[in-house]
Amino acid sequence: MKIEILEESDKKLKFKMLHSRYTIPEMLKKQLLTHKEVIMASGMLKHPEDKDAEFVLVVKNAKPRSILEKSIDELLKELNSFKTEMLKAIPENLETKAKSKPKTETTKKNTSKKKINAKKTK
Repeated sequence: MKIEILEESDKKLKFKMLHSRYTIPEMLKKQLLTHKEVIMASGMLKHPEDKDAEFVLVVKNAKPRSILEKSIDELLKELNSFKTEMLKAIPENLETKAKSKPKTETTKKNTSKKKINAKKTK
């Protein structure tokens, strides 16, 4: 993902996240808003068909870049924790289990319906 800085001052940072519409901007916004120094954090699309989100961060008693960096580090920590827990929860042989599952009743019913429909068309 590329980032384009649009505006920067002591209290405000405005940037564009290229090819990022909702997920990352929303995660970043929620994390930024946990900090007391943040007055405003918002990600937005100028138009519903835009591929790039513009993000505005306004802070008090801090530098926008430092709060942004801290929030990104916190997000990375949270995502790594999620990854660890998810990998623990998913068995390593998941593919083997999926292949060895017996056919469900729904599958058997669908097969018999196909045979009935085939007889009707003959």
